[in-house]
Amino acid sequence: MKLSGEIFRNKSFLYFWLSSILTAMGDSIFMITLMWLLVQLSGSPVIVGTYILLVTLTKFSFILFGGAVVDRFSVRRLLIGSAIGRGAILLLLFIVIANANPPIYFFYMTGVLFGLIDAISEPAGITFRTRLVPEKHYTQSMSLIMMAGQASGVAGPLLGAMLYAIYGAKMAFLINAVAFFVAAGLFLFIKVKEDENEVEHSSFFAGIKEGFMFFIHAPVLAAMAVFAFFANAAVGAVMVSLPFLMKDLDFGIKGYGWAQTSLAVGSVFAAVVFSLFVIQKPKPYMTLLTCFLQGACIVSIGFFSRELAVLLLLLSFVGFFEAAVNVIAPSVNHALIPPKLFGRVIGYYYGDF
Repeated sequence: MKLSGEIFRNKSFLYFWLSSILTAMGDSIFMITLMWLLVQLSGSPVIVGTYILLVTLTKFSFILFGGAVVDRFSVRRLLIGSAIGRGAILLLLFIVIANANPPIYFFYMTGVLFGLIDAISEPAGITFRTRLVPEKHYTQSMSLIMMAGQASGVAGPLLGAMLYAIYGAKMAFLINAVAFFVAAGLFLFIKVKEDENEVEHSSFFAGIKEGFMFFIHAPVLAAMAVFAFFANAAVGAVMVSLPFLMKDLDFGIKGYGWAQTSLAVGSVFAAVVFSLFVIQKPKPYMTLLTCFLQGACIVSIGFFSRELAVLLLLLSFVGFFEAAVNVIAPSVNHALIPPKLFGRVIGYYYGDF
């Protein structure tokens, strides 16, 4: 089925889409800059891995509470605050890096703050999108946001590598901060009807329990969440080892930028495909199949990584299958979760990512 043009007449969604492009661009520049900076400062895969683990554990530990917060307050305001908060952290990084090389624990502290903000912004973003478009546009809107975000991911790593090579890490952090501040401003133009107190008069923890009970009594959601945990753990290992692989093979920061770009190119292609060909009834086995194919590509990297062209091709396939999972799995979830429980249930599901 071809992409309908109806969604492009939704101005609020278009502003949200543009905001997603800016934040995705900022995230892409930030990630490649920070990972390479940690490699340069420490030269230790343990430091890089510990940073990613700390951010992930922080988000995982608090995302359940974040989902409950999303169901109780204005999602629009939460997203504005999240964008401003992330921009402020990046501005702080710019100021500190411009004056001296901070100790490693400083990056750990900022990582914890990012994890806390992500614990709210991720379920808030997913919930907000479902309020901007009707159910028939869930898959298309997800594909369009993914396509825009991954298109930013194509340019982001290359731009980040270029900025790092010419100006150092500080300029990349400054651009990130500006991107998040502008993204926050775009929400002022978005009009959406919100019920701010969707969780009736139950206590905060009673609301969390209600979301948990729905989650565990939905076998499809629970099974896919467990499988997603292991699948994303494998992808996380690739992301940690990738800069060191590029360094060991003497591909340098430019090669690392191309590697990140290849992942994004694969994701963009998948997003285009799923925008044009909507799956009416996605099934869980489709998610399992795409995860298996993604794993096969990761295994192949271990055998065919000496040639940069082959490595980039395999990474593009990894990006393609990862994007396929991220379209198919949520399409199943959105049809099963009641709107009033969306933030809390999504918090349990995405706690595995």
